[in-house]
Amino acid sequence: MTSWIDVFRAQLFASVCWYRNNKWMIFSSFVWPYLMVGFLVGLGSLSGSIENYAERVGVSNPLFFLLSSTVIAMSSLLIVFSVTRFALENRWLGTLPYILLSPVRTTVIFIASGLPDAIITPTITVASIAPAALYLEGLAGGLKILAVLAIVLFGMMPLVGFSVLVGSALLFLREESNIADVIAPLVLLVSGIYYPLGVLPEVLQLVGLALPTTYVVEAAKLISAYLTPETHLLLTPVYVLTALTFGYNLVASLVIDKAERAVKGKGVL
Repeated sequence: MTSWIDVFRAQLFASVCWYRNNKWMIFSSFVWPYLMVGFLVGLGSLSGSIENYAERVGVSNPLFFLLSSTVIAMSSLLIVFSVTRFALENRWLGTLPYILLSPVRTTVIFIASGLPDAIITPTITVASIAPAALYLEGLAGGLKILAVLAIVLFGMMPLVGFSVLVGSALLFLREESNIADVIAPLVLLVSGIYYPLGVLPEVLQLVGLALPTTYVVEAAKLISAYLTPETHLLLTPVYVLTALTFGYNLVASLVIDKAERAVKGKGVL
């Protein structure tokens, strides 16, 4: 019987083949973090110094923090896009009805199909900034970047569940455009990736507290600010991410099952 491992292996093979046939994408993944940080530093220098930014954000090495934040931003965007695009592209190809009728639960297919990109994307982006981390902070920078990779990989698990919720909305609403194009930038906006969450209006702050990326950024900030962050400070976002992992994936499982039954009943695919 087909299991989630089979779905994961198939999607992993497809992702590896896609990267193999799109080497320019790999190159752009290595270059993009530096372009993004260069743009932010250049734009920020017009209104203040990098030291002032470090003081306001609360990090000791602002360049390292900006590189880490770029990893989080790129990973979050690509994971949301990959899961929602899975539903949309299969609808365009006419294969979505066959997926819904397969013996594997639709929830399992959607979550397992997003896991390869949740692993590959952060790994590639972290590998791209590793030389800069080593240059900025030496061996300590290398250890920090490995810690950032670990927390990003862990934080992507609830984000996959969040993305499945967005994908189920595509099924139910029968949208022909990827609503993730709007939702993903909003996620980055309210997560405080490049700025303190406190500068946002209270409503957006409350929304940000419900998103996993907020706590990934908080953990990355602690790693960037200290060589060895205090355990209780680092465990707080880890505990919240664990709760969000169970919460988002449980809700995603229930919602997508209902969306699947609704579209099957209406015959709208």
